[in-house]
Amino acid sequence: MNYTAYADAAELREFVPFVHELIGCAFGVIRPLFLSGTAVDTKSDASPVTRADRGAEEAMRALIEGRYPGHGILGEEFGVKHGTRYRWVLDPVDGTRAFITNCFLFGTLIALERDDGAGFRPLLGALAHPAAGVALIGHRGECRLYRTDGTERVARVRACARLEDATVLATTHWSTGEQAGGPAVEALIRRAKLYRTWGDCFGYFALATGGADVMLDPSLAYWDVAAIIPVVEGAGGTVTGWSGGDPLARPSLIATAGPLHEEVLAVLRGAG
Repeated sequence: MNYTAYADAAELREFVPFVHELIGCAFGVIRPLFLSGTAVDTKSDASPVTRADRGAEEAMRALIEGRYPGHGILGEEFGVKHGTRYRWVLDPVDGTRAFITNCFLFGTLIALERDDGAGFRPLLGALAHPAAGVALIGHRGECRLYRTDGTERVARVRACARLEDATVLATTHWSTGEQAGGPAVEALIRRAKLYRTWGDCFGYFALATGGADVMLDPSLAYWDVAAIIPVVEGAGGTVTGWSGGDPLARPSLIATAGPLHEEVLAVLRGAG
């Protein structure tokens, strides 16, 4: 099952350059604030937020509203603006806890969705790392890695057919309240060749560029998932939700390089 909607050639010509503009806009806000000791506030759900989160989303929203005033927007920090056929989904700083602890693994997530009559589905996704100056933009059939020096290349997952050869990543350790993966995740980790908590959006960057084989997130928000789907699928990987279905229906993600996906699902269900 592929969860990325098909983007036609006209949509790619129109929207991929604009995604680059949004990435540059977010980078311009976030980079000066990283490692600056910027103040940290606590939101109602106990998660941290900074001027980087709010400022980057404000800047991206302004750019979208100026260029495409009829499009909808769903952002982590400033909620919903209703629109027509297209909707932008923004997570300005995915991994705010990494950002505030001076860790380079945070990123910006941007998705463009289209409603063809059955609800919004992502057709373009971007995963960008301001500290490293790199970005992935994916759609159905392709994912490309871009650097701020202007170079680019195709991004592809790597081949891995055995869990015992796999690198498994997760946002936090399986036993924490944030991850809440349960003992089945430990069983998966014990079979893997390498396990690291290099998580948030970086785990999917590593997977899509051939650096890891499995990335796990049992509980997410919609804006965490929408951009990841086109990136991983465009790079040749597989994504599902935690139960094996639509990752947007109950936001969660199991992402793999492909051949391992059914085995990973079986282990997480206690059958492997």
